[in-house]
Amino acid sequence: MEAPRPGAARRLVVARLAVLAFAVAVGLALQGVVTARLEAIDGLSRVEPVRARGEMAALLRLAGAGVFGFTAVVGLSLLAASRRALRLEIFPPPGLWSWGAVRAITGPRARTVARVGVGLSVALVLLSLAAGSLLWYAAGRLLACGAG
Repeated sequence: MEAPRPGAARRLVVARLAVLAFAVAVGLALQGVVTARLEAIDGLSRVEPVRARGEMAALLRLAGAGVFGFTAVVGLSLLAASRRALRLEIFPPPGLWSWGAVRAITGPRARTVARVGVGLSVALVLLSLAAGSLLWYAAGRLLACGAG
């Protein structure tokens, strides 16, 4: 294992807090947008229920594709990084996913961690695809309900 660099722990904490603060800010902004949209759909459902179902289905499809598409891309990126870690026998491997790493693991232990990373990233991709498909299916059923 490589020794920690001086000051790296502090920079790592600051970087992680900045990323967390950004994610919270984006989440709060999106929550406001989605809440306003759902309130508009609720109002529309009292006047035009079929049109409201269509708009709700579109919102479900957008959310499913956006959220679970993003998590699938993250999973594919983690899969590539974990496979690279297996090949190089260093975890985390050089690249984006090593950003902020204070120390790296090498040798057989790195291979074990990389194999776990491969398994978890494959699970993330498959579960993201399943969840996105489920939301897409639910939106389709919602549309079919309005057509009948």
